[in-house]
Amino acid sequence: MTTTEARGTQSIDRTIGVLKQVVAHGSHGLTVAELVTICELERPTVHRIVQALERQGLLTRPAGSKRYMLGDYCRQMAAAFADRADLRTVCEPVLRSVSEDTGNSAFLIARVGYESICLARVVGSYPVQVLTVNVGMRNPLGVGAGGLAILSTLPVDEQNECIRANAKRLGSYGSLTESTLRALVRATQRRGHAVIGHYSAPGVIGIGMVMRNSSGNALGAITTSSIDSRMSKDDQQVAALSIAKHIAQVQSSLDIL
Repeated sequence: MTTTEARGTQSIDRTIGVLKQVVAHGSHGLTVAELVTICELERPTVHRIVQALERQGLLTRPAGSKRYMLGDYCRQMAAAFADRADLRTVCEPVLRSVSEDTGNSAFLIARVGYESICLARVVGSYPVQVLTVNVGMRNPLGVGAGGLAILSTLPVDEQNECIRANAKRLGSYGSLTESTLRALVRATQRRGHAVIGHYSAPGVIGIGMVMRNSSGNALGAITTSSIDSRMSKDDQQVAALSIAKHIAQVQSSLDIL
């Protein structure tokens, strides 16, 4: 590789690195100063990169703001990918079946950087439903059952990176702390599914389980939640078995995503 080629590859790596950090920080976005610190690059370099990404529609900076967020072209790329392999379509029967089995609402949760996002929801039949999570809603990865299930599958270094990145936000979720979240991750790994309650919504317990494709990659998580009086240990086990059963029924479709 020539010196010119090496410089070109380095520029691409740096540009993609900046874009990945903006993706990881979700709707909060990042300033140039924050990107300089996180990416460990010189300010003029970061400034050139974000300007180029902005010109191409990959980043945008709202009027009056210093924060860069994902641009419209990122949404177009996401839509093009969804047309090819739509996780929501594959998981719709899973959500319906879990909701029918439990009487509770069921949710499809995915990861976006350091956050979880709700992609789909099916409302249950029980008169009292927990609907604190809406489609499109984001939370720090780990504060809900789906995010906790996904976080628990990540390599230790990546887990620590996510937890540290969200540390300042955890205080907004009841008594949740970094150490508590790490303990919940360990419990999830031992149990095989996530159980978490009272943090994102007081009086509510959620059960979550990760979906994997044939390569072992976590594609997202299926969750269900209800008020604590309907989430005894036996109820939790019924919910977990239902989720596992219905995920298995769409495994062949997950394998091609």
